[in-house]
This record gives sequence, structure tokens and C-alpha cells, in this order.
Amino acid sequence: MEIVAAKTLCLGLNLKLISHKHPVVVFTPNLTRKIPSFSHQMRCGTQGFWRRENGRSFTPVAAVVSGVEVSSSRFKDFTVMITSKEEDQELKIRVEVSGAKTRAIFEDVFKKMVTAAQPIPGFRRIPRDILLEVLGPSKVYKEVIKKVINSTVSEYVDKEGLKVIKDLRVEQSFEDLEDVFEPDEKFSFDAVIQLQQTT
Repeated sequence: MEIVAAKTLCLGLNLKLISHKHPVVVFTPNLTRKIPSFSHQMRCGTQGFWRRENGRSFTPVAAVVSGVEVSSSRFKDFTVMITSKEEDQELKIRVEVSGAKTRAIFEDVFKKMVTAAQPIPGFRRIPRDILLEVLGPSKVYKEVIKKVINSTVSEYVDKEGLKVIKDLRVEQSFEDLEDVFEPDEKFSFDAVIQLQQTT
């Protein structure tokens, strides 16, 4: 027996389910995120019941757009993709930072903010979620997002040997970045780097 699913929204995939005696695995696209991924896995068990398994996430490796030259650089904890280059003046990039790096930067910034904060009477050791509320999640996330952006872009510029002007422009607003930021999740942003004129 063969079942063919209709095309899914925006991905243009044809999913094909085939009934055999061995287990069948189907990955369903997650369309709620800004970056498409395949995060839910359906597996047909030995009794013929379908069950859902989470824990594996596959994001697209590359996308091809005709007429546009795209290059990417992969670093330990982040990936930088050049989306456009206007002559020798500016470089538009898309940076995707791993969840491990966002967690590490969050821990570092949060720890520094906690040590700089005034002690709260009645607590020897304050629970983490209370500290986050006292400091203000928006304030903490703002500092973390700034550090994520600055550290990744500066590492990219250093490793690529680019000569840049210190002006860095991020395409998204802070509110948009804060809405999608979670310390253990992948985080991506678009930036414009101003290059120095070579004469």
C-alpha cells in the first residue's frame, strides 16, 4: 500500500509513506519557526501504531537562489552566510549561532549581572528564576543579545581578515530579536558590515 501526501506549504516536499514489515520513519516539517526544520519524527512501531518522537532536529544545510552568489563560513559555534556584497562598501551577512553558544553567553552575562546586583535581604542563595525577575528578563536578554552579536561578528571579521569600520547595523529590531531569543536555542540575525575603502 502506498500513500502520497500533497505538497507541504513553502517547502515543496512530496512525502511518501510506504507500508512494509520493517519500521517506517517519517520526518514532518516544523513550519512555526522562522528557519524551517524537521523536528518531529513519526515512527511506526511493531504493533502498527504511529508514535511521535522528538529530540532530533534537522535544519537545511544550504539554499540555492538563481542569480545570487552566496558564500558561507562555518565556525565552532556559529555559521556566517554572506547574503550580498555591494561593491567594496558593505557586506550583508546572516549569522546563525548554536544553542550551546547562546547558553554559554547567557550564563556568563547573567553571572556578571548577579554579582553586580545588590543583595536581597532574607536570601542567602537566591533561586535563579527569582533573580531573573529581579534583574528584569528584558534587561538580561538585551545584554546577552548584544554580546552574542558583538562576539560572533568580531570573530568572523578577525578570522576572515576583513578591514571594517566600527559601525555595525543589525537588520532586525531589538524587540524582534528578543522575541525569538532563548538561551538553549539556535539564534540568528542579519547584519550589515561597513568595509573600509581600499585605495
